[in-house]
Amino acid sequence: MISNLKVFKKSYDFLLWIYPVIKKFPKSEKYTLGEKIKNCILDLLENIIYFCKNKNKLKYLQKIDLNLEKLRIFIRIGKDLNIISFKKYDFAEKQITDIGLLIGGLIKKYNFKIPK
Repeated sequence: MISNLKVFKKSYDFLLWIYPVIKKFPKSEKYTLGEKIKNCILDLLENIIYFCKNKNKLKYLQKIDLNLEKLRIFIRIGKDLNIISFKKYDFAEKQITDIGLLIGGLIKKYNFKIPK
């Protein structure tokens, strides 16, 4: 079952953590940067589901890798614009790194090489 997959659970927990953070964004950023972050984490979860249910696993690992990179950049923008505190940024970065390590493990498991 998908909910037993560690990378899915970690990503889902991150989504539950980030939504209240985004709710506190200033109105001017809630519907721009906040929406980008929400869409990115939702796309990440969607691609994890596709990865589990599809035979072309490499395609979805590449999409997951891209989702993580975009998410990392959007979170950093939030910190640099003083929308996200450094403490929350640090926590978010650790979560994204942990998810990335889990994805790296899946890449190794399936012997894929993601182009840099």
